[in-house]
This record gives sequence, structure tokens and C-alpha cells, in this order.
Amino acid sequence: MTPLTDIACYILDMDGTIYLGEQVLPGARELLAHFDANGTPYYFFTNNSSKSPVDYAKKLARLGFGSYGESRIITSAHVSIQYIRRTYGENAAIYAVGTPSLLSQLNEAGFDVSDSRTPDCVLVGFDTTYDFKKATRAVDLLRAGVPFLATNVDAVCPLEGGRVLPDCASICAMLTHATGRRPKFQGKPFPETAEYIVEYTGVPAEKIAVVGDRLYTDMRVAVDNGMVAIGVLSGEMTRADIDASDIRPHYLFDSVKELLDALR
Repeated sequence: MTPLTDIACYILDMDGTIYLGEQVLPGARELLAHFDANGTPYYFFTNNSSKSPVDYAKKLARLGFGSYGESRIITSAHVSIQYIRRTYGENAAIYAVGTPSLLSQLNEAGFDVSDSRTPDCVLVGFDTTYDFKKATRAVDLLRAGVPFLATNVDAVCPLEGGRVLPDCASICAMLTHATGRRPKFQGKPFPETAEYIVEYTGVPAEKIAVVGDRLYTDMRVAVDNGMVAIGVLSGEMTRADIDASDIRPHYLFDSVKELLDALR
């Protein structure tokens, strides 16, 4: 197991790890201040594709984390954009089931999201604007054989007070039930994401730590791809979940506060 002192770069999940909804989690601000003071590189990575890096930067500032540029914030949309560009070309046509923010990111990347020509793929994200019109169009395209992609495999998005929102995988389950088609998921924990992180940071996988609160995304992307898995119990994951799983975090803390204590 890689010692904490040998970690050269941290990839931090956001919701459930440094904040929960609008609540800052214990030790989060102090951990980032510690990284800054020691010159330790770190990036934020969220599977939530409903918002842009600009949106997340604004939220971090609002919650008192300070000012971050877009380059420090990675989302599952970045991984999907790279995959689509490499698979379908620079000017690919996409039918996107996503928020206006996701469509804007796809458009800025050079893709055609106008639905004016037959799309190269259907891309489903965490869409808080999902409606029956979008569902019907997606079903028609998928039944016609258009490739089916999804930004992330999360079933729900956690909220304060134990509430949740249906996330990308839940939307995909509806489309799968209607069409018999299953998506190729992007984001954590899939290999394309690990490759993206290594390429983006320029740090070898074994020197990168993923800090997060979910076994099947945060911890699995690290464990399956040679990174250090640092789990926190401040979000979705519980000790009972770990006991019942084949995924074992290399380090486990109640929150990032305890991670900070271990680093000091």
C-alpha cells in the first residue's frame, strides 16, 4: 500500500466528501488549506454532469472554499467529451439528454447538439430537466440503433436529510426498459476516467489518491486502476457496505478531517 507521504496528487470527490448539498463537511476547508500550504496538487472530480466547472467553482466559493479556476474541476462530462471526440470525431452529432449546462459544454467542445441531423450517439447525463419529450426522442433513436452512452453510473444524487434525486443511471434504466439497450457508462469507475485523470494531471496512477464516499465509483476507480483509494464515511458509504463488498479502500476515515489529522 502506498504510504500517504508518497502520494503526489489528490483527486477529491465533492458531494458527500467535502460538502453535502449546502453543508460543508468537517475538516474540508482545512484539508485544502493544508494542501495549498504544502504545495500538494489536487483536483476536484464529480460524476455529477448536470453542472459545469464554472457552476462548481461558484459553489465552492459560496461555501467558503476560496476561488478555483475551471482547470481544477473535472466532471464526468469531460471524460464523455474526450471519448466521443476520439470515437466519433471532432464534429460529432449528439442527442443529449441533459441539462442546459451539459448541452452548453458539448456545444463548446465543437459537437452538434441541435438534433438537426442523425446523431452519432445518444448521451444521457444527470438531467434535472428530464421530461417525457426527451424520453420519447431518446427511445426512438435507441430503437433505431444509435449508440447509447451515459456520463455516469450513479443511481441517485444525495441531498441533505437523507433525501436523494434520481441520477443518470436511473434515467438510463427507464430507457433500457423501453428499448432493451444498455448504455456504455463513462465517469467513475470506468477505465476511461482513470486514463483521463492520469493524462490530465501528468502523475502516474500509483502516485494518485482518489478521496471519496462511494464504493462503486470513487473507490472502484482507484482500486481497479492502480490508484490509492481513500474512503470517507461522510456520504453514502458505510462500514457495512465495505464488509459486504469485494472493494476495499486502502485507507478509511470517518471524514476528511481524519485524513487531515493523518497527514499532519
